[in-house]
Amino acid sequence: MNASIKDLLKIDGVHGYALVDSKGAQIKLPSKHRLCASKAFFTGLRRQLLEESDRPGSVIEIYLEDMILTVFLARSTMLATVSSRRTNLAMLRMTGKLVTASLTKDR
Repeated sequence: MNASIKDLLKIDGVHGYALVDSKGAQIKLPSKHRLCASKAFFTGLRRQLLEESDRPGSVIEIYLEDMILTVFLARSTMLATVSSRRTNLAMLRMTGKLVTASLTKDR
């Protein structure tokens, strides 16, 4: 079963995503979102998570005041989704894993 980033954005409560690899970052968030211009934040987060080798698993959830960052790591690619606290996290995790699997297969 394949999933795309469009499927990820169809989940209720998902605001957008950041796709970061060694070549650069692609950030798709609403223009008034506080993280929309945070390319340095996402590239720094990717660098820190890839350097940390004793982390169990490839899905990391970061809970902030008003949103949840769900980070999916696959090889050198990081897909981070920004969602509200009311998002169905099980659906988000499942779809995110499928998206990262198809991204790594394509690259």
